[in-house]
Amino acid sequence: MRKTAAKRFGVHEVKAGKHKGGLHVATKRYADFRGELTYLEDYLNRRLLPKEPEDVQIAGIMLNLQSIIEHELELLIKDYVSKNPSPKNQAFLGNMRDGFVAFKNKFTWARAKILLSKKDHDVMEEIRIIRNAQTHIRPSKERPKHKYRCKALLTRNTLRTLFLDVDDLVRRLRAASGNKQKWHVIPPGFAEELGWASPSRGSSSRKAVEQNREERGRSFS
Repeated sequence: MRKTAAKRFGVHEVKAGKHKGGLHVATKRYADFRGELTYLEDYLNRRLLPKEPEDVQIAGIMLNLQSIIEHELELLIKDYVSKNPSPKNQAFLGNMRDGFVAFKNKFTWARAKILLSKKDHDVMEEIRIIRNAQTHIRPSKERPKHKYRCKALLTRNTLRTLFLDVDDLVRRLRAASGNKQKWHVIPPGFAEELGWASPSRGSSSRKAVEQNREERGRSFS
């Protein structure tokens, strides 16, 4: 499938037709369709698989985080195989590219090749466990109690720990694979406001991040 530049965000200039030079706005049909999606999602979450709004949001966040990590991991594996093109390595890359390789198989393979630290492996495994539990949820009167690092997932402290862990992990994967993506996992303005910003945002931010990382390192031990 041919890839095109994403056009989902912001207002775009019309490039052709009688409105060329004007600004594109969403059509009524598109607005109606978005309304239908919102209604159907809300109905399913309230009636068939009842969930609290924050449970819906954290499930979306976990899906995004796993997808980001998996993408960066695939780039690292591709880079490694290009430098170590043994038949077994090429076969694994071929399966990943043309077939299906589970997330766990990817990071287990990378760990066996010494491409990941034990901490990186453990972060991925914890995210995989939470994602599996969220994916296979069933109707229940009890609210799901997901945990990250043995602590309740839906707390501000755990959310901070999760994002710092994933941000560190993604940075290391990008450095190893050579990916020059400029956007980090932690939103810079949001993180600075809360005192756990990206370490690229100044000395005070770096100090706050290092303090947080020391706390997280102790919680892993």
